[in-house]
Amino acid sequence: MFPFANRDGRPGPRRPVAARLAPPEALEDRLALSTAAAASPVVLESATTVDSKSVVVTYGADPTARAGAPLRFGVYRSADASFDPSDVRVALYDAPSSATTPGSHELTIPVDGGLPIDVARPYVLVVADPDAPGAAADPARSASFRKFTLGVVTHGGIINKSWTYGSPWQLQIGRLMEDEGYDAVIPFNWIDESHQPGHAAPQGAKLVNQIQRALDQLPDDTVVDLHMIGHSQGALVNAVALARIEESTPVELRGGWIQATLLDPHAANNYVPGQMSTSVNPVGILAREIVSDYQARAKDPTISIPANVDQVEVLYQHTDVRDIHKIYTSGYNLWGQVPVPSLGDAPVYYYNLTRTSATHSGATGVQFWYRNFIATTLAEQAPLLTDLRLEGRLMNASPSTWTPATTTEQRAWENWGPDMVVPGDRPSFSGTAAPGATVRVYYGPTVDLGEIRALEVTTADANGDWSVTSDRPLRDGRFRAVAMAYSPEHHTRPAFAVVSMTPMGRFWIGGDPRA
Repeated sequence: MFPFANRDGRPGPRRPVAARLAPPEALEDRLALSTAAAASPVVLESATTVDSKSVVVTYGADPTARAGAPLRFGVYRSADASFDPSDVRVALYDAPSSATTPGSHELTIPVDGGLPIDVARPYVLVVADPDAPGAAADPARSASFRKFTLGVVTHGGIINKSWTYGSPWQLQIGRLMEDEGYDAVIPFNWIDESHQPGHAAPQGAKLVNQIQRALDQLPDDTVVDLHMIGHSQGALVNAVALARIEESTPVELRGGWIQATLLDPHAANNYVPGQMSTSVNPVGILAREIVSDYQARAKDPTISIPANVDQVEVLYQHTDVRDIHKIYTSGYNLWGQVPVPSLGDAPVYYYNLTRTSATHSGATGVQFWYRNFIATTLAEQAPLLTDLRLEGRLMNASPSTWTPATTTEQRAWENWGPDMVVPGDRPSFSGTAAPGATVRVYYGPTVDLGEIRALEVTTADANGDWSVTSDRPLRDGRFRAVAMAYSPEHHTRPAFAVVSMTPMGRFWIGGDPRA
């Protein structure tokens, strides 16, 4: 684990980890300062968050200064604890009239979109009447807290045992994250266990212990964001750890933002959809037998996203082994298993790297693509991934009361929320994508996960909005749908030929089967 240390080597966090409540004498000084200048309508005392979806602020109201004027609060992300024009506003809240009554108040301000990881702006500021004159010059009108950011990078299975400290790409990404502004990074090393079938999931508990040891170095009132990056079976290790954290959340993480990044997630289980591509020669046949035997003995649980996660991104590839000359002699290429079941409401963004010629492992592995093109931009909140986000949903449909009896093979597809019933036989879909992106909608029957057909093609407008309605009727039955988007503007070179994907759920044509 990279140490918590200042750049001069002394123990302790690199930067202050949290804004503290001002002692009484300091608060009196702020009151005196604000009175000497121009009496502040309110005097802010403290700010924090309990869920990273809102901000809780305490303040004292001065009725003589307000003179009946409404009270407005702005919430900002900032590089420091001082309010200035460079700060980025994330919320503007008109307080109720009761918020100006004399005395002390505690107010919860909702933040649409939440307070995601932003290592370049770790401070969250609340400012009273931010657009009124003197807001930046009056310290009494603002309060702040700092979000500490902890990263985790977890390698996959069957790793070279000579790598004492972890996989090289894993350590490189961890170092880049620190360079980008993460306060600490844990490169979780389970190399010795990674060669044993069925030993991946139990590593989740060990990872939680390492996370807890890192948190123990911080005061309990610190707000900590957590970014978990895992490749292949490492995504399973992280998912198990997140599930354990959900069961008993450390106090420092309760107000933090949790982000999960899955790099070609792959559970060693022959019954999870999305397995591998193998060559047809004897080497490929043998490779499939060896992998299938290992997975039969491992029986890893399906990778799923716990409800405590706030944001998910899945980068995967389904590259045919025949298209990969460098690893063709090995006879196989494992695939990322998508979609990933999500147990909560967090958005899950999918990025298909097949057209970049990415592979599961080796020099062209998905993890190296992430290292080269995303890890170096985390201080900017990974603009490529943000720009290529694709969202889609089924329109003009109502929920079904039908509950399927899922098989193990279907489980990854079944966790898409409730079935929907489409009126008529021509479903409609809409969503957002990169402006100008070509969006293709596909559908297939749920009884055959291998069958998928093109339904419609459209282009996202200048705002990124898109919508389609099937131009032909669908037969009665139960279907699933996905959308994929390709943005020519972003694909300036092969490495950026990313195809965004989003599942859009299951639906019935021909009426509700329970009706």
